[in-house]
Amino acid sequence: ARHLYICDFHKNLIQSVRNRRKRKGSDDDGDSPVQDVDTPEVDLYQLQVNTLRRYKRHFKLQTRPGLNKAQLVEIIGCHFRTIPVNEKDTLTYFIYSVKNDKNKPDLKLDGGVH
Repeated sequence: ARHLYICDFHKNLIQSVRNRRKRKGSDDDGDSPVQDVDTPEVDLYQLQVNTLRRYKRHFKLQTRPGLNKAQLVEIIGCHFRTIPVNEKDTLTYFIYSVKNDKNKPDLKLDGGVH
């Protein structure tokens, strides 16, 4: 039987993020809101300007024309941080994709022989 699994690096990353989250009601007073401690940041500066412009166009972000890379990164970063993420659904989809080879290109053009 073929077994697929998440590599140790990604498994540890997921577990460390889960462990760092403060759960509602875990504080003594119970009045503090749910907060993420050490939320991983995405370095948008590593993306090309064309990629940043495509992101801006895809999400229809209103900006003035002719922005430089730093300005695009700032605007997109603010938008990116506001996108809600359902951790359970995202992890479920990720595992499903890995197990079903959804991350690999479809190479069945050569008759299925690899």
